[in-house]
Amino acid sequence: MMLKLDLGIVNFTKGYIKRSLIEEAVLNTLNILGVKDNVEISIVFVGDKRMRALNKSFRKKDKSTDVLSFGFEESLSFFKKTKELSLNMGEIVISFPYAKREAKREKNSIDKELALLVSHGVIHIFGIDHERSSEENRKTDNIQDRVINSLFK
Repeated sequence: MMLKLDLGIVNFTKGYIKRSLIEEAVLNTLNILGVKDNVEISIVFVGDKRMRALNKSFRKKDKSTDVLSFGFEESLSFFKKTKELSLNMGEIVISFPYAKREAKREKNSIDKELALLVSHGVIHIFGIDHERSSEENRKTDNIQDRVINSLFK
């Protein structure tokens, strides 16, 4: 079966989001992760105020952050057992203003920064957590590097 992506994108900011770039970042990440079936993912772009509220509510950190991922555990459990996806895998929330500041600080384009954050969010949804171990941190970095290199040659 060939990978089929159902991608929902909602932008609550005034920032311009290139849907095709976001979709390619998701697809490339899924391909590297070895996903071959139907995947549904939502990506929401918000401002710092909303991101701070989410980060405080879900991670007990009273500050904005760049990306939060909310994987749907039943879908992930189903995937791990069957290697077959047809359920909504989760939602990724990205702070557009935070990404814009980070892009400037890293001397990246906003497109490159958003692609990186999207890839990072997808990786988290599939259960890889760079904060859990140095091995998972290396795996996260490797996947993100491959995605960025595929998009920005």
